[in-house]
Amino acid sequence: MALTGKVALVTGASGGGMGRSIALTLAREGADIILNYRSNEERAREVAAVIESFGRSVLIHQADTEDPDAVQAMVQAGEAEFGHVDIAVCSAGGKWKPQDFVDIEPGHWRAVMRGEVDSAYGLIRAALPGMRKRGWGRIVMIGGLRADEWPYGPPDGPLDYPLGKAARHWLARTLGPRERPNGITINAVAPGPIEHVELEEALRMVHQGPSGEITPQHVAEVVAFLCSEPAAHVSGAVIPIRGSDEV
Repeated sequence: MALTGKVALVTGASGGGMGRSIALTLAREGADIILNYRSNEERAREVAAVIESFGRSVLIHQADTEDPDAVQAMVQAGEAEFGHVDIAVCSAGGKWKPQDFVDIEPGHWRAVMRGEVDSAYGLIRAALPGMRKRGWGRIVMIGGLRADEWPYGPPDGPLDYPLGKAARHWLARTLGPRERPNGITINAVAPGPIEHVELEEALRMVHQGPSGEITPQHVAEVVAFLCSEPAAHVSGAVIPIRGSDEV
């Protein structure tokens, strides 16, 4: 398998969205997984059991990804368990809450920025030293479709959430070319809105592939490619993943 011998840390991997599908897909491709969750240990253990059924090793680690110290400790725990962390996927993010700009409370604004920007900062900062030392690494952030030129507003969409996604795009475009000489790629994928799926359905798509309208598995397959050796020369990219009704 393409990622045999690699270790992937995936944040926000216990829910019903992209993070879980990404973790399952990277495990399908041969990677051992550091499975991050914030509060629901039971769901994390369900996902871990599926990963183990693939014949892969998994470390479940609770961490608030908005806290750079907690993220640093998670990376260190992964390195202690597996010896290295080769892949870091920043999936956990902020809260989608459409509201007029003047109605956004400072606390909510900061929470969204922590969820989107601080979480990406903390993960990249913690993962880079080990990747530089080994001369190989893959960092992928989940951004957002059209976040750089956001055309929506309430009630169709929030105004703070896409700003955080656009910051992730900026990090990919800025840091990706800088780290490429170190054997590290940094990219972002930018999907549109995606419905959550049950674990059984997610597992079916991992094995059979995605079809129809955009699903978490469509995103997971792109992330898996970006983590592979054939994508070694793709760095600094923001890859849109569009639904059938998006232009």
